[in-house]
Amino acid sequence: MRAILEQMEQASDDGERFAVPDLAFHQTILHISGNELIGSLAALIETALVISFRLSDDNPAGQRHSLSLHRQIVENIEKRDPAATSKVLIDLLDGAEADVRRSLAARLGRQK
Repeated sequence: MRAILEQMEQASDDGERFAVPDLAFHQTILHISGNELIGSLAALIETALVISFRLSDDNPAGQRHSLSLHRQIVENIEKRDPAATSKVLIDLLDGAEADVRRSLAARLGRQK
């Protein structure tokens, strides 16, 4: 996960390039969770993540703002602290949702 995090850091100012390691990051979490239900939904989750990345990849600020949360997730996984990992994952997903909402609002504003 550290190697994927490093790739994310290198691509953090380019939303399109950032999406590749970001997807790998989340797929790794799904895989290591060992949760069979989540595993069975992996393709659906992957599709949702890719759509989310595409909707928010035009963020002029890139994704640098999310790196500290990704880093905290890796650190919490290394500490084997599932409660802290879950909390930060929820914060990260809430931030991604906000990014998508901003992007959609901007796109709708441009269409008018």
